[in-house]
Amino acid sequence: MEKPAIAEPGKTAKVRNAAFKGYKDGTSEFLGDQIEGLVGYSRLDFDSKACKWTDLILEEDKAHIKQVFAQALKGDKTYMREYRVRARNGDIVWLREWSQIVCAENDEVEFVTGIIMDITEEKQQEMLLMSCERKTGKYLTFSVAEEDYGISIMKVKEIIEVMPVTPMPQTPPYVKGVINLRGKIVPVADLRAKLGIQESEYTDRSCIIILETTRDGRTALIGMVVDSVSEVLYIKGADIEDVNDFLLKFNSGCVLGMAKMASGIKMILDVDTVLGDVDVGAAVNF
Repeated sequence: MEKPAIAEPGKTAKVRNAAFKGYKDGTSEFLGDQIEGLVGYSRLDFDSKACKWTDLILEEDKAHIKQVFAQALKGDKTYMREYRVRARNGDIVWLREWSQIVCAENDEVEFVTGIIMDITEEKQQEMLLMSCERKTGKYLTFSVAEEDYGISIMKVKEIIEVMPVTPMPQTPPYVKGVINLRGKIVPVADLRAKLGIQESEYTDRSCIIILETTRDGRTALIGMVVDSVSEVLYIKGADIEDVNDFLLKFNSGCVLGMAKMASGIKMILDVDTVLGDVDVGAAVNF
């Protein structure tokens, strides 16, 4: 979506809000043509009932807006709520709505009247900030095929030397088998094989990172074989750049982002996605 901007001479500023009346059947009346600048549908589309406002609201947001409305009915009948709608061109638009519920003498709801405002840019900035905060933290860095990777230290339970692995039948090629880790049966996956990199003989620097993974609400331990472990780094979320759309097609969400460090770029992996299809049935849940 376009970024809001101050209108230049001879140009029209981007529409940011629109006044309306809404009815129980989901239809709406807009008091001007500003609504077309917000969602692409004209005032006439709504007047003719060819388009219902409630049909534009994303399904996952409907429960929330109903809850806010119900709470307002019990109070002073005013409310503010935020939700998303799908514009005519397919874009998702975030809106903030301030409204007053108007009732008849028998307290039956007649309509609501208010103003909706485009807060898409505000929400994008908010989500970007939240994303940065979530990504900020300590990461264990390691190498595989001379490439540097990182995983959240919160997922790491311990690091052990490569030890004998008991093969398991009917498992993917990258699942080497299981180990007995102090009485716990832990599946072990080779990250080289999982990432489609040619496997090589283990060296004295090879090790198994024992990770705590989550799948379908179940938490389990899984071992991940890497070529070598480097160090623990504190990385700011602002230094972790999202994977672009081109690369996203190939990594299937395995890479959370690219950390730009003085020593070079480190790929931050999403452990739950990378090892999400490892059979954790043999792992001990806790």
